[in-house]
Amino acid sequence: MRGIWTVDRRLVRHARIVGTLSCLFLAATAHAQGDGPRAYQVVPDGTTLLSVYGMFLEGNQTADPGVVIKGGDIDVSLGIVQLTHSFDFLGKQAAAFAVLPYGEVSGKVRSPLLNLRGSNSGMGDLILGGVVGLIGPPPLSVAEFVAYDPGFALGVLAKVSAPTGQYDAGDLLNVGGNRWTMTLGMPLGWYLGQSFLDPRLATVELLPSVQIFGDNSDPRGADETGQDPMLRLEAHLTKNLHRAVWVSLDGMYLYGGETSTDGRDNDDAQDAFELGGTVNVNFSKTSSVKLSYGEVVSRNDDGPDGKMARLIFNLAF
Repeated sequence: MRGIWTVDRRLVRHARIVGTLSCLFLAATAHAQGDGPRAYQVVPDGTTLLSVYGMFLEGNQTADPGVVIKGGDIDVSLGIVQLTHSFDFLGKQAAAFAVLPYGEVSGKVRSPLLNLRGSNSGMGDLILGGVVGLIGPPPLSVAEFVAYDPGFALGVLAKVSAPTGQYDAGDLLNVGGNRWTMTLGMPLGWYLGQSFLDPRLATVELLPSVQIFGDNSDPRGADETGQDPMLRLEAHLTKNLHRAVWVSLDGMYLYGGETSTDGRDNDDAQDAFELGGTVNVNFSKTSSVKLSYGEVVSRNDDGPDGKMARLIFNLAF
């Protein structure tokens, strides 16, 4: 009995490690790297994860994903807290998450006649969402998770951003977006390994999604602004270097998001391709740190530009 108990404890420990490394559901923003690699990998049923991370952006984007300001030289610093819980939903693996950002946006906007400067700080927009697996593993206990041969997985994703963040129409830049947004996606993953615990595990991941924007009824210098849906295709190639270390090559293509002002189209649809990389290191059976970096490498005149760094600390329980 002693030997069996020892094996079970090791299984639990290893499963918790994988849960920490993979159960991230990084849905707070849609800048470089999007939601991130292994964001929707299956974890043992009932896993809860607390994520605390910082995101730093330099370029022409504001804290509101999808908003590009021509001539903008903008810095965004966000501290984000996220809580994620996995559960059994009608026999399917599912997870729900809540995300609350806090931070500062500052910078200037250059024009032929003058330079405008602005800054704003406070709470960002609250994000609530969930993901449900359609194809792939069912809800798994720890012992089942350890032995499961993952293969292919397909899920559906939905998340909503509410206009709860700090916003003032008189400010040039804001932390909040003063509008509702919804994102719908289908995360796909191919797991190349004997199990989720395979030290040689590699993954190929795709996340096609569409982001739908509500109108801003109180914008700066106008009565109302709108934005067409934004299409995104996020991709990741990941590889375990060790049971506690994996790396990823990250990419994302986006198109759309033409804006309108008081009903008039602005002819500013975005087109951009972003590349980056990620390294994840586990420090204990329940904690890990993940670092991502990305830059826009190709864009049209209306597309996003700049670079992003993201550091995440995760605690599983």
